[in-house]
Amino acid sequence: MINKCGQYIKSLKKKYHQSRYWGYLYRNMVKQIDSYNEKPKEYIPYINKPGIAFSFDDSYRVYDWYKYGKDMFGYYNVKVTFNMNGVHPLKNNREHTQDEIDKLLELQANGHEIAHHSFKHKPALEYSALYGYEKWIKDEIETLLSWMEKQSHSKTNERFKKPVSFVFPHFIYNNETLNRLIPKYFKIARGHLKKDNLTSFNHVGFAPSICLDDYYSCNTYYIKKIIKLTKKTGRNLILTCHSILPEDVNHNFYGEGEKAKKWGTWSTSPKLIQTIINEARKNDMEFYTTSELAGIATFIDRNFEMAVREKISNLDRWIEIKELSKVKELDLNNRGISNLDGLEYFLNLEKLNLSNNPISDFRLLKKLPKLRHVNTENNPLKQRKKVKEYSMVVKSILLFFTLKVIPFVKFFEILELG
Repeated sequence: MINKCGQYIKSLKKKYHQSRYWGYLYRNMVKQIDSYNEKPKEYIPYINKPGIAFSFDDSYRVYDWYKYGKDMFGYYNVKVTFNMNGVHPLKNNREHTQDEIDKLLELQANGHEIAHHSFKHKPALEYSALYGYEKWIKDEIETLLSWMEKQSHSKTNERFKKPVSFVFPHFIYNNETLNRLIPKYFKIARGHLKKDNLTSFNHVGFAPSICLDDYYSCNTYYIKKIIKLTKKTGRNLILTCHSILPEDVNHNFYGEGEKAKKWGTWSTSPKLIQTIINEARKNDMEFYTTSELAGIATFIDRNFEMAVREKISNLDRWIEIKELSKVKELDLNNRGISNLDGLEYFLNLEKLNLSNNPISDFRLLKKLPKLRHVNTENNPLKQRKKVKEYSMVVKSILLFFTLKVIPFVKFFEILELG
């Protein structure tokens, strides 16, 4: 009986402090916001449609990201950012195994960003104070960039994209560490709370975030109010998380010892994440990666990236999403392209030639609202295997589509694919 009373009192205290923290956070955001955007005639993703950017730290947590996040986020549906280290700090700083690398690359293949979180997760200020800024850059930044470039998936051979965004370990930074990273290495660097905690489109430099983890005991009442507030401002909200673990998993998930137990408190439940997804959709908001908030387009297929660079006469700078949104026709004939990641940024594309490429997955074409004509001649259409399940009429449509051109979105509507 005494134990139950003690647990009840402890629960009440937690709810009280939770409400105070999140209530203060919300009220302070309201005070910091100096203007609200007028509702535009049209909301355009990546350009002016407010959104949520989930940002998950510490890639040794990849197994729970994969287990509890992969299906929940879907394929280019709820896009998020996973922030990568090169080692496992709870296992003697061993480097990532091939299985962990494969899982991270499979998350990237679903539309998610793999961002830079420093090689050994060393706090920037502490490490640079001991060894100097140059050694911090070399050991923590350049080492991970080099390591990522050497990795590939064991079956698909896909590789990590060059990171656009950085995340400060333990949220700790100063102006000197920020200035040494941006713009030389990255376009945007995420931390924790600052001013109104919101991020504008095409953002450069430091980006604030709000942490959802158990450590901060997220209050759903106030997070919903913060989401509505974000929508009113016309800006974006970055939400930091670490592990994705159900509420009934204890904090010893990562092993024994105080360090493992403490790190286990840095987790967010699938239930809370789904609640936020539902609330964002209710408010007609988008889901972005951190690099997309910086206005930067990225590509898995390097042949596709080079073709785009040639198209927009940009051979070495960051590729801006707003540049791609101006393109109406794109000829990618015989460019050796096998992955269409990045095509979703061509929002005004009307005509597309994909002939003579080893492309087997065309689902991203559904993301292009103005696409009217597409040529896929001489591609190994994976969807061909499904033709047997359909009538001769649908077979004729597929044949006509493959040899000529038809509105691609209509094609998918007919086959009910993707």
